Amino acid sequence: MELVSICIPTYNGARFLDACLRSALAQTHAHLEVLVVDDCSSDDTLEIAQRHATDPRLRILRNARNQGLVGNWNECVRQARGTWIKFLFQDDILHPECVSEMLAEGLRQQRRLVACDRDFLFAASTPQALQDTYLRNRRTINDFLGPARGASAADYAAMMAGRINVNYVGEPICTLIAADAFKHYGDFDAEFIQLCDVEYWARIASHEGVAFVPRPLASFRVHESATSAINRSAKAFRSTGLERLALLDKALNADIYAQLRELWAASGALALRHKERHDRANEVLEFVHQHRSAPEAANIAQEHGAFVSRHPDCKVSRLSHLRWLSVSLPLRYKYRAGRLVARFFPRSTQSDTRTSR
Repeated sequence: MELVSICIPTYNGARFLDACLRSALAQTHAHLEVLVVDDCSSDDTLEIAQRHATDPRLRILRNARNQGLVGNWNECVRQARGTWIKFLFQDDILHPECVSEMLAEGLRQQRRLVACDRDFLFAASTPQALQDTYLRNRRTINDFLGPARGASAADYAAMMAGRINVNYVGEPICTLIAADAFKHYGDFDAEFIQLCDVEYWARIASHEGVAFVPRPLASFRVHESATSAINRSAKAFRSTGLERLALLDKALNADIYAQLRELWAASGALALRHKERHDRANEVLEFVHQHRSAPEAANIAQEHGAFVSRHPDCKVSRLSHLRWLSVSLPLRYKYRAGRLVARFFPRSTQSDTRTSR
């Protein structure tokens, strides 16, 4: 029987950790290890984990120094003993059959990346707009992966060509990953904050596709202290502007994405992705220029400077940017002006009574 490692990377997660651990230890799959890797928490995280230490399946480790979000994910993978890795975050809950059903699907389809549907535990304070965003993404994933219980590499590449920054698999809690996939595809990329999981799914799925269980087997908690919420608010420029461009640039340059580029070329999408990179790079530069007087201007400029040093193909010359502005801004203003005019002079809803000749 396959040994599955449920990896729980923790940092100041005392609030919901007990329920999280109980859900991990209640799995119906018999051959299991539950691995807690704590990233130097300052609350009662370790004490709560120790309450469950009488269960021999539980291992509790503490990092010697704080490694950060992505660093701790990678530490979990390095410390895991199983042939499959099941991530579970400190706020979240697995349904009892989660591991057994996902493992069976992965073995049946012989795929190393398996996803499942998930539901959400929204805190009362969660804005409706944010709830709608999560629910919309859930529909997107189920519409894409549900009918065929997964997707081929070509189908995944086609979705990435449409919107590269969309999560077409789900959060790590929704995944089961063969341990040898990490040896082949490497670690999670610490350059990413908000899209670290999206980028990794792209690495695997653009080569092998993904299997899917169209049943909610995990519950993802959304609240004001959740890491994803903090990342969105505190690092908006990096997570929403630079990370999308970084993902696109890696897809167009990195060796690991050579097959993705071949799939894009075969479908006629590769040239459009190069144009998209050019447009996104200019949009990011224009954002930097427009915020030169903002309180955070120095941080934005520094972040952008470090980014283009890592991604030289995203560096835009002054002349190239002026050319881009001469085309893009008139189109934007024309669109905005058209919307403004439409507010005051809406088109008639009556049918046209003119007679054609």
